[in-house]
Amino acid sequence: MQLNLRTLAPALVVVTLALAGCKTAPTKTSDAAATPQAGQQSTAPATATRVDFYLAKREPGPDLREVSLPDGKLYLQETPVLTRADLTDAAALVDRQGQNFVGLRFSEAGTRKLTAVSTANVGSVLALVIDQELVAAPLIGEPLNRGVLAFGVPSAQAASEIAARIRGDAVTPPAAGGAAPAPAAKP
Repeated sequence: MQLNLRTLAPALVVVTLALAGCKTAPTKTSDAAATPQAGQQSTAPATATRVDFYLAKREPGPDLREVSLPDGKLYLQETPVLTRADLTDAAALVDRQGQNFVGLRFSEAGTRKLTAVSTANVGSVLALVIDQELVAAPLIGEPLNRGVLAFGVPSAQAASEIAARIRGDAVTPPAAGGAAPAPAAKP
């Protein structure tokens, strides 16, 4: 599996793990879009984006796959612990200090998996991989039992693009010569 960090490498440096303290209305993907009624066109993307979450460590170990990062290496398990099927929503968020995040909401089954995985792996990394591209790798600092996960990104544009990719929405590429996203300050 090749992972590309080119576009989001700055975000990886400042990725933080936070529970949903942001008070923003999420953009919910409708169940009706996933299963159209008779006579309706499906609004689901023609080719679904693959979204997987892997447990990862900073040190090598058995059955772990090495991924090179700008600041070192990360070692991912071969099998994802969560997938897009475990999610119900992804949204771009901004907290009161102006920090940008991508907020994820999990289904009931996904919440149970996230709780079990995070409880058993405090101190490990939960790597988010979209279409074989490592997007975020926040450290699990505590059990995540609320069914939500948020991670920091360097800009509102990056948050919107990542959330859209997770939802499977079409993302418009930035205009040529556009400004690069500014890195977010560390909390």
